[in-house]
Amino acid sequence: MKKNISVEEAREIVLAEAAPTGTEKIPFDEAAGRTLAAPITSREDIPPFRNSARDGFAVRRADFEGEELPITLPRAFEVPAGHAPERAVEPGTVAQIMTGAPVPDGADAVAPIEWTKMDENGKVRFERAPEPHANVREAGEDVREGQTMVEAGTLVTPPVVGMAASLGYPELEVACRPRVAPLSTGDELVPVHAQPGPGQIRDANGPALAAQARHAGARALAPLAIADERAAVRRHFRDALDEADVLLISGGMSMGEYDFVRDVVEEMGMEWCFWKVRQRPGRPLGFGTLEDESGSDTLVFGLPGNPVSSAVCFEQYARPALAKMRGRRRVQRPLHAATLTEAMRSRADLHYFARGIAELDEEGRLTVRSTGAQGSHVYSSMTAANCLIHLPEGLEDPAAGRRVQVEWLEG
Repeated sequence: MKKNISVEEAREIVLAEAAPTGTEKIPFDEAAGRTLAAPITSREDIPPFRNSARDGFAVRRADFEGEELPITLPRAFEVPAGHAPERAVEPGTVAQIMTGAPVPDGADAVAPIEWTKMDENGKVRFERAPEPHANVREAGEDVREGQTMVEAGTLVTPPVVGMAASLGYPELEVACRPRVAPLSTGDELVPVHAQPGPGQIRDANGPALAAQARHAGARALAPLAIADERAAVRRHFRDALDEADVLLISGGMSMGEYDFVRDVVEEMGMEWCFWKVRQRPGRPLGFGTLEDESGSDTLVFGLPGNPVSSAVCFEQYARPALAKMRGRRRVQRPLHAATLTEAMRSRADLHYFARGIAELDEEGRLTVRSTGAQGSHVYSSMTAANCLIHLPEGLEDPAAGRRVQVEWLEG
């Protein structure tokens, strides 16, 4: 087991252990927010036929050559949307046509209805002549048969759902969502609906971690608060191991008399990958794997009990792991350069994740400031933040005006 490692090494170890959780086929209209496991390839041309981009009249461009405008031509027939043309457009005639309707043979342009006026006898007066092929959408102009439209590993967005519908994909193959079990330990914890007694607090870590997991695209099991009793901890951990791909254990990982979570998971066969990361908050982070009854490895994050530490560790390590398990090609959030508007405190031997508020100044430059007190118990710093400010190792007490990197938080 490695100890007191860097943020970068810890993340590399976590991602090396994370593996895709399989695939499944689901209805295309339920796939938004999931990750494609197989590409969407066109089975036909889109549009499948030449059609009109405007309401107007399908014309033969040759009928306008050498003629002085305005000219009048007879309306021969009509082409509504959703119907095939009854015949071709003959020289010296026009067909009234609706947007999306097939352009009849013989016609090579569509004159918008705004350029025309039709009398009661069906004679159409044209004030302007359309250019060749004007307002005509050719077959395959958008998509060609056999063309890969969306690659595997892509997040399914509403436009992807629309593309799947247009190409006739009633089902999509997507990556399975990892199952995450948020587990909090401590006699002091009570559920949200309970009134805390002396020395007790409501469990915030469990519900918050469950919400973070859902935002990360995972299936979160109901958060569970477990009393500081070895048999109960072992029983609930074993049950969670059979149901989840990832365990998020907050609290009980230190060296106190009642902090025996490490002992329990080691008795269960825990393979520790690392313990402690050179960061603040969240230094006492542990990570490893436990084998379930099927022989598969379950990822186990031993998170600090302080709520800010727990939340930050999830964002930096569990979120990228879940993205990889969901089949995403890009697993880490991008970092953006911003200018500090105030001095900050940091130690050179730690990577700081400060809770920040980033915004554009009057000149359109991205600036950032802290949310205030940065203690790992100050959970209000997370609710006020829209980003994490990265102050890497080697950077000590940056001054106002210093360029730093920020990572946007969910929402």
